Amino acid sequence: MFDFRYYHWKLATCSLISILLFVGCAEENAEENKDSSSSSSITSSSSITTYSIGGTVTGLSGFLVIQNNSADDTVIEQTGTDNVSFTFKTRISSGSAYSVSVKLQPNTQTCTASNASGTTSDNISNITIACTSSSYNVSGTVSGLTGSVVLQNNGADDLTVSNGSFSFTNKINKGSAYNVTVKTQPSPFTCSAASNRGLASDNMSSVSVVCAVRAYFLSGTASGLGSTTLGLQFDNETKTLSDNGSFSFSTPVAKGGGYSIYIPSQPDNRTCSVINGTRSNVSQDYTDLKAVCWEYIDNVTSGGINDNVSQNGSSPQLIEFESTLYSAWVEPSSSDNKTRIRVAKYNDNSSSWSFVDSSGINFKSFNSSATSQNASQPVLFVEDKTTPSLLMAWIEELAGTSYVTVAKFINSSWNYVAFINKNNQALTSPHGAYHSYDSSPYVTWSELDNASVSQIRVSKATGAFWDGNGITGINDNTSRHATQPRLASLSSYLYAIWTEIGDNATGQIRVKVSSASSTSWTAVDNSTAVDNSTTSGINRNSSYNAEAPELTVFNSKLYAAWQESNSNNVTQIRVAVFNGNITSPSWSFVDNGDSTKGMNKIIDKDVNENASAPRMTVFNSSLYLTWLQEHGLSKQMRLAKYNGNDSSPEWTLVDRYDEFGVSRFGLNNNILKVAATPVMAASSSKLYAAWSEPDSSGITQIRVVKNPF
Repeated sequence: MFDFRYYHWKLATCSLISILLFVGCAEENAEENKDSSSSSSITSSSSITTYSIGGTVTGLSGFLVIQNNSADDTVIEQTGTDNVSFTFKTRISSGSAYSVSVKLQPNTQTCTASNASGTTSDNISNITIACTSSSYNVSGTVSGLTGSVVLQNNGADDLTVSNGSFSFTNKINKGSAYNVTVKTQPSPFTCSAASNRGLASDNMSSVSVVCAVRAYFLSGTASGLGSTTLGLQFDNETKTLSDNGSFSFSTPVAKGGGYSIYIPSQPDNRTCSVINGTRSNVSQDYTDLKAVCWEYIDNVTSGGINDNVSQNGSSPQLIEFESTLYSAWVEPSSSDNKTRIRVAKYNDNSSSWSFVDSSGINFKSFNSSATSQNASQPVLFVEDKTTPSLLMAWIEELAGTSYVTVAKFINSSWNYVAFINKNNQALTSPHGAYHSYDSSPYVTWSELDNASVSQIRVSKATGAFWDGNGITGINDNTSRHATQPRLASLSSYLYAIWTEIGDNATGQIRVKVSSASSTSWTAVDNSTAVDNSTTSGINRNSSYNAEAPELTVFNSKLYAAWQESNSNNVTQIRVAVFNGNITSPSWSFVDNGDSTKGMNKIIDKDVNENASAPRMTVFNSSLYLTWLQEHGLSKQMRLAKYNGNDSSPEWTLVDRYDEFGVSRFGLNNNILKVAATPVMAASSSKLYAAWSEPDSSGITQIRVVKNPF
């Protein structure tokens, strides 16, 4: 496992970043680029004149990433003292706008662009990006104290303070660590510092030191460590834990104060966090801390669970069936390079995977005379009858016609069930669910109709359509594109959720319901709709684009999650719960956010990095949510747990802690990389998660972890 303990975007060379993160790199010598950047270009095919966009970076030490028009990422790196010239790879047509901005700041500097926007009528070379070193104050407040106490920052810079505000004399360089602690406890008081540790990215004024005569203690247990050990740190006290062991800290926490537990380094092949590892307003002894470790159960040293680790794997799925974990994904065949659906099952006793797909599944698996075609977008679901069955649906094109293909796993082999489509055009995003009311498995997907409008289709897995008139889909407006459908069954109702273009050309999250196994789906209006209105869906703000919806049932209630842009055009994770009233529907947000912030604020307080692709599952009577969170140039696989209280919702990170407490990095095998397609599954005793992630050679591997919460 990639372990980068003190990593916060320090990389040695531009070429390394380019290889790892697939972005461009500016040339340090502009003369090498002179011919292409100093003259206009006329494309022969369209006679459109294009111009180069470039300039100079001054004062840079390290690297930064710049953009033009929110794209064309270019990495600039400087290890010396000279200025660096840059030219974006993409040229701009005459009369078009350009706007250059800094996407990722250097670790220890702040860079500002000038002459950065305008309209092209010639080559642009006067953009200046000036980088300067920054340093910040570390400050906060003291409360509850009679007398004074001596505080330290990073074990030095002694500061004697009493109740009220304080600020350390010495500033901290941008990107450097700060750690405010109590040097000596002022008897009879115990003073506890919270929000006291991190990396300086601005003036840090949130340190809170609470003092009280009464104090409390922390203890807990550890699990998932196997044969490894784990170090936990609270204040200046460190505990070394073994699997299933217990621990207790002798360092007290002042009444009313807060605490945060730290993990200075992760053990091999595991990523660990601390449940209940951070609290404020402490009012009792806490014995419920739990250090838990995600164990990588893929082929850690050689790649993921791909059949061939030199072939890209994508679109992972997970499901638990008859006490066994199954995973499906897409991977090209080495024989004909056609993508097939690969399926493997995991043996928890031997910690090994075995394939159950006869070298990959597509229609040729059921008809040996058929021509092999690409298969993609698999989804696994269980027909939960007295004798359960494992089902899988995927998209496959045969002789120019797209189908949703359904197969059933019987006696250790896959058996064809049905080909399904309505108009034979551009099928995408299949999903399946078992509806207990009529004991039937259903599938849904998006498909172009004869007018080339994407319709949400619903069918039984046998091919019997279940979406009303059979001509159009269940879209709210059948003249608007609708995609990304999902299904969920609750009581006698089958629910569908999807994203559909609304009146303002933004994606709206729509929800409809089929009652008592009816082929009719409720109209989307205030009296019968389950997404509130005829012009918008359940978006937090219908003016902003929403995508990637998810539905799940938890505590006999329907929960929805999706990604939605905010006023700064940064996507947030939104979560809402349905009131269950079909005739008078309403949704309540339980993401503990506001108009700008979604539930992902628990790790991105500034909400300046995109969050996407939410998926939910229920494990041990708790609701879990996984998603992708941008951090710098990477995307992190994140996972959080819901407290189950819709009136006072809270989400807690359960994926990774580091030397600063809750980590800005997630479950990625390599935190430099861009994770994709996060999914989860639960058994009776373990929670599993999977995603795709490039390895050091750029080959996408299917990664899988487990955690015995």
